[in-house]
Amino acid sequence: MIPIKDFSNAVEDQAGGAFDGRWLVWKEYHSLSTWDDFSVFAWDSEKNTLDQIGASERRADGSYWSSDWRNPDVNNGVATWEQGSGPGGVGDIHVVQLATGKDKVIRHGHPGGPFFTGPNRIVWPESPRPGALTVFRAADARTGAKVAPAPVLRALRGISALVTDGKAIAYPSAYFASLWWSPSLSGKPSQIASAGYGDNIDNSVQVAGRYILFGIAPHTYLADTVQRRYIEISAGGWGRLDTHDLVLLPASPKKELHLVSDVLFVPLSSLPPVPPCK
Repeated sequence: MIPIKDFSNAVEDQAGGAFDGRWLVWKEYHSLSTWDDFSVFAWDSEKNTLDQIGASERRADGSYWSSDWRNPDVNNGVATWEQGSGPGGVGDIHVVQLATGKDKVIRHGHPGGPFFTGPNRIVWPESPRPGALTVFRAADARTGAKVAPAPVLRALRGISALVTDGKAIAYPSAYFASLWWSPSLSGKPSQIASAGYGDNIDNSVQVAGRYILFGIAPHTYLADTVQRRYIEISAGGWGRLDTHDLVLLPASPKKELHLVSDVLFVPLSSLPPVPPCK
């Protein structure tokens, strides 16, 4: 195990990010009550070097501009994230070439959090005008030039929590009432689950090929889109998923500073067959 970085405030600091096989990039949040106060770090696992590559911006009164909730994404040595930079929800999408540290703003406006749909293709949701549902926009990470989003994204409206493994996509509906999936970036999405009256699909959805991890509080489910079945695997929690394994942090039974929690590593092949829905 290699230590990467200590939190400067172990009580309030928390982190969320992504790993591309070499680079680990994360926002280090310095508050338990807001997404707006953060620093952005990148760790090179080959050289074991750590660099700060960004930080949230302040208003004139010292408070922070509002930023999107989404964590940074990284692909093939390029990192991206959104951060607030002005009044009325104005923000910027940053793109950093990690080998050189060069930071480029590729969008200034009202974008949501960006993510990669492939090498050098960055996508984000953005409302085209006040009061309108978001559409997906895309840009080339190297130049910032506008490009067309993947076909599966072009008709989607109001979607803010879409995730992809580079092939399949999954997302809660605009009002987080149902869960949708497509096996490819050119396919047609189909509904996988419905939250039911008074509930919602939360924004912790993960997708890896045929498998989807999703939450309807206080429950966490794993869906198999080939069998078109899903099973509860935890009474709440947060996880990461690929086509072979699941890493899960189950919900804690109580709130407590420095609570020691189990982190579960579960090969998907070890799970029992998903039973038919009743």
